[in-house]
Amino acid sequence: MTDKIFQELLSIKAIVKLNEAEKENYLKFFNETYKDNLSAAYDNLKSHPRWSIISGYYAMHDLAKLFLAKKYNLKIVERVHLATIASLYSISKENKEFEKAIELLKQANKIFNSQIKGIKASDMAFYLKKARKEREKVQYYNPRTDLKRAEEQANFFLNEIVIPFIKLLESLI
Repeated sequence: MTDKIFQELLSIKAIVKLNEAEKENYLKFFNETYKDNLSAAYDNLKSHPRWSIISGYYAMHDLAKLFLAKKYNLKIVERVHLATIASLYSISKENKEFEKAIELLKQANKIFNSQIKGIKASDMAFYLKKARKEREKVQYYNPRTDLKRAEEQANFFLNEIVIPFIKLLESLI
């Protein structure tokens, strides 16, 4: 992902400045939807692990959009998945705030006995991109097979990708 892609998305207005008139409702909406999706990811973990992964990805995606709106006054309007990831990549190169958040995330992970090691600022966009690929695999190409294996995959996805990403962005908002 390059800043060239981010600039192109800005030029075609896939990413725009958030209008002050809609800002309050926009922020409220994404603040609620990321939490709803995270809750659904946990709720579906055992009975519908495929939907746990899908919901976990959308929790990340919606929180990323909330973060971009709140901190940078950006609204993603087209090519939303690509534009969100491109925005995170671009911002991670310009903002030292991410490094502080990463340190906070490492401390939180010790408390919650997580396994994140060596995370870098650009990993936020990487996590979202990786999560998107996992969500696509289970949503479009993976029929329900072995429930135990699917639950293990969903559990790993939730604990190793979704939760660290959410902790990181929440610490920055």
